[in-house]
Amino acid sequence: MIVKQFFYEPLAQYGYAIISEGEMAVIDPGRDDRPYLELAKATGARVVASCLTHPHADFVSSYWAIARQTGAQVYASELIGLAVPYKGLKDGDEIRVGKVTLKAYLTPGHSPDSITYVLYDEQGREYAAFTGDWLFIGDVGRADLRAEVGHIQKQREDQARDMYHSLRRMFQLLQPATLVYPAHGAGTLCGKALKSFNSSSIGVERMDNWAVMMAHQVDEQTFIEALTTGQPHVPKYFSHSVELNRRGPTSYQEALNGVNVLGSLTAEAAAQIDRQVLLIDARPADLFRQGHLRGSINIPLGKSFGTWLGSIVSPKEPYYLIVGSQLAYESAMEQVLAIGYELNLKGVFIGVQYSDEAGPELLSKKEALSLKADPNGYIVVDVRDPDEDEPLVRDSIRIRLTDLRERLDELPTGKPIAVHCAGGYRSAIGSSILLAAGKGKVYDFGESVVALRS
Repeated sequence: MIVKQFFYEPLAQYGYAIISEGEMAVIDPGRDDRPYLELAKATGARVVASCLTHPHADFVSSYWAIARQTGAQVYASELIGLAVPYKGLKDGDEIRVGKVTLKAYLTPGHSPDSITYVLYDEQGREYAAFTGDWLFIGDVGRADLRAEVGHIQKQREDQARDMYHSLRRMFQLLQPATLVYPAHGAGTLCGKALKSFNSSSIGVERMDNWAVMMAHQVDEQTFIEALTTGQPHVPKYFSHSVELNRRGPTSYQEALNGVNVLGSLTAEAAAQIDRQVLLIDARPADLFRQGHLRGSINIPLGKSFGTWLGSIVSPKEPYYLIVGSQLAYESAMEQVLAIGYELNLKGVFIGVQYSDEAGPELLSKKEALSLKADPNGYIVVDVRDPDEDEPLVRDSIRIRLTDLRERLDELPTGKPIAVHCAGGYRSAIGSSILLAAGKGKVYDFGESVVALRS
């Protein structure tokens, strides 16, 4: 028996392959199906099962693409309502892969249609639990993502109640030595306190996971209140991904082949752009400040680019993408496809030869400290999350970055605007949003915000 874990860092996402006696099962594969198919080819294994733990909100899965290319049977909960052919599993149903067995257990809480697959080895011994987003290392999945989306919809309090009972039930059924393989590690927005390990055991989680311990120590209502508070923001794309996963996404290569590459951004090309369509410039913030197309929003390319793209841009909002090089294009498209945002991408410009606007201006450390001492001549916008520390500048206006485009009318006029976050990345995005919206003179604290804490 071979168990292979795959990791996609930008979304802290884990997918899995299990191989036994020439047969292979995949569980929660990421959008890029190629590594899974390459493993099957390298080992000579035939993919017989493509399994989902639930319709993921934070990434698009290749479960259907792999099934189409290999003839594998798709497996998921009978409650999931997939729009593609699949075998609906009930609690206790089993899947045979070579000489090993995957047993399905319904584990609602993060998702009403969540399944945990428990792997039994060739000797029938309980080996591992593939928990999806139900159980993480040090945490459990958040309960507030399915109130208005999915085949089954549940309010967060009802989901949290389900989580309470799933934890109590499963930690009685599973053995302490059973390995825990989740769908995410630290860095995902599907939980609030994940630890930076890629696996654990039921015994360790029983002693070291705050939610598991609480579920066994407190009453139901106390647990519900704890689970439903303090969760990170919900990106706009989450509901989109749930439905895309439920419908069965296209393969990675099919999606990539459909992207319209428009060449370099020249003056002639700029003249042909529909300026009513959103422009996303993924170049580094310093290059964007030097020159960009008027109206562009800067989301600098990095490992969190896809998350912020899906947090700033609505799922049905058409947009152009601007990158600085072919390498940047490949990196950006990997993240665009991971969240299913190729569907409204009108085209990609690779390389920039023309710009018609500069800014926002970057504040030096000295200027940042001067502004903090006397902010009266500015409107200071803090784009951190509401629960992130105390204000750094008196009378600043706190608007979470994910809400900024929708709350522009709340900002006063008549003064220059200075934007800050905790380290400079979010303020680069936020200041570009304000500049694109025509809010006058806009400044970005950038990394100088660190000086405000001294």
